[in-house]
Amino acid sequence: MKSVVVDSGFLIALFDDTDPLHERCRTFLRDYRGGFLTTEAVLTETMALLDIRQQFRCLEWLGDANQAGLLDVDREPLDFRSIEKLARKYADEPMDFADASVVLLATRAGVREILTADRRDFAEYRLGSRARFIDVLGA
Repeated sequence: MKSVVVDSGFLIALFDDTDPLHERCRTFLRDYRGGFLTTEAVLTETMALLDIRQQFRCLEWLGDANQAGLLDVDREPLDFRSIEKLARKYADEPMDFADASVVLLATRAGVREILTADRRDFAEYRLGSRARFIDVLGA
């Protein structure tokens, strides 16, 4: 089964009806037939930025996706040195902790497709040495 990496911007837009990307995210989710990869840092950032009602809807979706075997939350120990190295490399962006965790996950998993609202940042980030992310919502 193919998978796509999920950033917090996608989840926030999916559960916040006032977000400009809300309908695009819903349409993508309706039509997508694959799995989702993300990190605990992304989920933490998402929950911090959603209101309580949106959090409940997000948690319900995460639970359903997990139960259906469609969601894989990275459980590898965090490599803080690699996160620091990425944050320094992209300090002019700047790269936050959740974004760094996504780049490391995507590199390790070999997945270039990403669901994000941070198009500008993820257009700059590289997987490994040179590979670029493929912005699924922007395509």
